[in-house]
Amino acid sequence: MKKNVRFALTIIGMALLLNGFAMLHEYYISITNIEYNPMSQSIEISQQYIAHDVEKAIFIKHKVDLHLAEPNEHPKADSILEVYFRDNFELSIDSTIQLNWVGREVKLDESLLIYLQSEKIEQPNKLTVKNTSLTEVFPAQSNITHVKVGERQLTKSINRITNTHTFITQ
Repeated sequence: MKKNVRFALTIIGMALLLNGFAMLHEYYISITNIEYNPMSQSIEISQQYIAHDVEKAIFIKHKVDLHLAEPNEHPKADSILEVYFRDNFELSIDSTIQLNWVGREVKLDESLLIYLQSEKIEQPNKLTVKNTSLTEVFPAQSNITHVKVGERQLTKSINRITNTHTFITQ
């Protein structure tokens, strides 16, 4: 009888433990690298996201399935991604900096890399970054942002609550 009770308690305990693992909080993180290139006198940006998270955000906002890096990829995937990131990512010094779409790639690990570049500008003493990417779909989204100007590198986590940060780069 004690064996049966112990066995039943073990099964119940394992079920509760496995259920607890299923309910663990999920984390959503992106990495943005912003670097001033003195040779081209421009700001170069690379952003890394999980592709299916971006696809979900775009589907919710635009009702479009991108199917990135699949044979049935949406024919306007690049322009849809460009609009999404233009609406959700912004750089400014005293006014908004015009960012040009350079391109994107999807890696085998399902990461989506986005590349942007500014027009020619002088080396900034400060740089304000606003990034609301994915925060409307994933409230726990953390957009980790690295800014490098000259020898100075700064990092900040930008999220739904604090979606804008000014980096002092001098």
